[in-house]
Amino acid sequence: MKITSVTATPLGVPLDEELRWGAMAVKVKGGIVVKITTDEGLEGIGEAGFSAVYFPTVGPIINQQLGPMLVGKDPRNIGGIWQEMLNATHMWGRRGIETYALSGIDIALWDLLGKISNQPVYRLLGASKSKVRAYFAPALKPTAEIVPEVKAAVDNGFTAMKLRVTGDINQAVELLGSVRDAIGTGPDIMVDANMSYDRRGAYDLARELEPFRLTWLEEPILSRSLSQYVDDNTWLADRINIPLAGGESLLTRYEYIDLLSRRTFDYLQPDCTSVGGITEAKRVADMASAWNITCVPHIACSSGTGIALAAGLHMILACENAPMIEFDAYGGPGWDGMLASPLEVKDGFVEAKDSPGLGVELSAGAYDAFALTV
Repeated sequence: MKITSVTATPLGVPLDEELRWGAMAVKVKGGIVVKITTDEGLEGIGEAGFSAVYFPTVGPIINQQLGPMLVGKDPRNIGGIWQEMLNATHMWGRRGIETYALSGIDIALWDLLGKISNQPVYRLLGASKSKVRAYFAPALKPTAEIVPEVKAAVDNGFTAMKLRVTGDINQAVELLGSVRDAIGTGPDIMVDANMSYDRRGAYDLARELEPFRLTWLEEPILSRSLSQYVDDNTWLADRINIPLAGGESLLTRYEYIDLLSRRTFDYLQPDCTSVGGITEAKRVADMASAWNITCVPHIACSSGTGIALAAGLHMILACENAPMIEFDAYGGPGWDGMLASPLEVKDGFVEAKDSPGLGVELSAGAYDAFALTV
């Protein structure tokens, strides 16, 4: 079996109102969909990066650089292809859009391997479970808008949620108090501060939020370098009584070494669409398990295709140390017809389909109906 083509296409829908997650805001909901075809008629799909808005930079790397070099290769040799792609980026960067591109191709290769072997991906990776608890992940909005959203989520079976806060500590406390009053003490709450503070501001935030007994506080410190990221978050972890989470923007397993050896985070959050695909996210999770660190992968709510969600799900289901999955509060094109059968939350859990590959397929006409110009 040989690869005949590797293509990347932005698919999604424009939004009437902007959605914001901390520093990131989008006016489209969609992603960069990668498709790999073979000479035996089988195809695999993946997703590259956090959003379709990155296509002008990520797309050409797939369509003009990495994709053409894979034509004629055996798609079953995922590890070898992964290393070849990483090596190919050596002279023009291994951090950022290049790793996004590699990730999307890697995910499509795993989907393809599942179809070749007639097995779901999580079984090929070494199944640990078949379903996982989902947490509700709304955008950054005023308290008055978030409270009814989380109440509805709890009514619909969610038992955990992640709230976004800004650099205003008083607003953060007001949000947490209002949400707790609305949903009670049962559901777990995490807080993502989206790098809105320096380390001392993050310390002040954490001290104010300690009474709410958070499951974790995510990336509160603005960092300009990897060394600062590790040092400042380690400083904070040693001084507060809230578990810390982070790592969503780190790329390849090599950037996690110091975080693990210094036990900076209690929860590690690699993202399959950016860290290096399912291949590399699984490596990071396994490294974390050696340090008894929990892995809850980041899944970008700025996309909404449902493909990244499926990739993250299969990786999670193959990891004993991965107890939850991030679930987009607002759906997106994947739930509006782009996918033939998107994943759903049932009784607070997401379960893998017992079908080959990732278990999600583009619907007929998706490329025309959801074409984006970005």
